[in-house]
Amino acid sequence: MLIARNAWFGRRAAAALSDISIARDRATVVFAHSYAARDVFAYAKSRGWTTVLGQIDPGPEHCRIAEQVADQHPEYGSVPELPPPSYFEAWREECRLADWIVVNSEWSRDALAAAGVPCEKLRVVPLPYEPEITGTPRQYPPSFTPQRPLRALFVGTASVIKGVAALLEAIEQLADVPVELTVVGGVSMTVPQRLVDHQTIRWVGAVPRLEVMRYYRHSDVLVFPSLSDGFGMAQVEAQGCGLPIIASRSCGRVVVDGVNGLLLPEVSAAAIAAAIRTVAADPRLLSGFAQHSAPHHQGVTQLGDALLQFEPKATA
Repeated sequence: MLIARNAWFGRRAAAALSDISIARDRATVVFAHSYAARDVFAYAKSRGWTTVLGQIDPGPEHCRIAEQVADQHPEYGSVPELPPPSYFEAWREECRLADWIVVNSEWSRDALAAAGVPCEKLRVVPLPYEPEITGTPRQYPPSFTPQRPLRALFVGTASVIKGVAALLEAIEQLADVPVELTVVGGVSMTVPQRLVDHQTIRWVGAVPRLEVMRYYRHSDVLVFPSLSDGFGMAQVEAQGCGLPIIASRSCGRVVVDGVNGLLLPEVSAAAIAAAIRTVAADPRLLSGFAQHSAPHHQGVTQLGDALLQFEPKATA
């Protein structure tokens, strides 16, 4: 269904381009998103236009990691359905036709390079974000206690590739630490019953966006342990609310380790538990992180601003 829809869109978009009257000698840049750009780019190249591919994810490497971690955590369900070979064959043709490829993180850039995409085509453009609310100074208690535990938050689709299996197992290792975890978002993995019923884990499910903002405001730290993510908007949403973050290194680099949060050395239950222990033992550390948690990454406010950096390439 998804592949057929992408192909349909690509054909329609290419046909629409053919109706546009643009002088052949005019420098023209065509931007299209991955997995639906092949026909668009084929037409654009026939007109001598510059092509820019917006890569929405880390590509084949993401699927490889998803399959690997699912095999490592069979308790959480079977390996997710992966796209057929034709899916990435068409994508590789898109990459061949693209003069430039925009990715949203260094992680995606490295993943595409590992898949054989020429490094000279790749450009990192972080996703833009404008906070919807103004973050207010956070108040942390002198210490976390069973009566006022550390409020850890996960936002997103709960899945193994998002590191949620490791996060849940980390919480199991923290029985001696006053911490509670709230999981906000849908679930796309099998959750063992002991974790469904765990007394310090709260499963909220999917909620409206404004409600998500409320969870950011009323938590102490966001835990974002993704094993592969094109960027991870939850991170900048959290920053917009002044919320410190414990994050993996396999996503957009929003966290500056030791400044506005902690970067995990690896995505494992032990590493996540160690990071949570660190912040739970010293609320002043979180307070310092919160003071540096205003959005600071250099995104772009409009797609046009990003396209200005791409030098037109004439096609013979």
